[in-house]
Amino acid sequence: MTNIKTSILYENDITDLSNKFHSLRNIDISHLMFKDWIYTKPHKLGYEKVKKANVIFLGQTGYGKSSLINSILNRDVFKTSDYQSCTKVLQAADFHLNHNHKNEKLACVLSFVDLPGIGESDKADEKYLNWYREYVQEAAVIVYLFRADKRDHTQDEFFFNHVFDKSLGERLICVVSQADKIEPLSRGDSLSEAQKQSLKLKKTELKRKSFLNIKNITMIPVSTLLNYNIYSLEDHILDKLRSLS
Repeated sequence: MTNIKTSILYENDITDLSNKFHSLRNIDISHLMFKDWIYTKPHKLGYEKVKKANVIFLGQTGYGKSSLINSILNRDVFKTSDYQSCTKVLQAADFHLNHNHKNEKLACVLSFVDLPGIGESDKADEKYLNWYREYVQEAAVIVYLFRADKRDHTQDEFFFNHVFDKSLGERLICVVSQADKIEPLSRGDSLSEAQKQSLKLKKTELKRKSFLNIKNITMIPVSTLLNYNIYSLEDHILDKLRSLS
């Protein structure tokens, strides 16, 4: 991989995540979910190399990637904003899966990676394009965000036609984010039945897009505001990780 640096905003043991992720603890480092990385600065525990299983989050600026990762982590690690992009560099939260390789100075981590938003500007996209391509190739799971209340998919089409490798479709999870904003709007603390029906139509619409011609595509609507389908998304992520063999 080229010289792409990632800022680690948070680091802890896998037991810091919800219980369902604990099953990954002490998984064999030969598992195909892991890729080889190095630490560019001395690690506080003496690690020099790292086996990483990257769960990457991609999508247009303002679609809620940072908020979604925070919901999965159950803590505010990534800065969020309703109005502008907060992610200007590659940022990650790392969770150690085991400490059995300290003598080898080798860490083994599950990493949640927040990539800068697609479509921020032509100049920014040109800078980030290689990051997207290489991170997609190295990722164990790719979470791509659409937005429930948006119908313009020009940037999404460009990503899937020119950046995404369709052979990696089994690693992809498509998320219809901010499900609470789909019409008809509801002021309640849960989605209305009418909204749920609209989300079904939205999923059907997206799956029919030619740029999403991917076999057995996984697509799930979520709302961080209403905590809707967050647990289900976690299950999908774990299923994708375990399916790599």
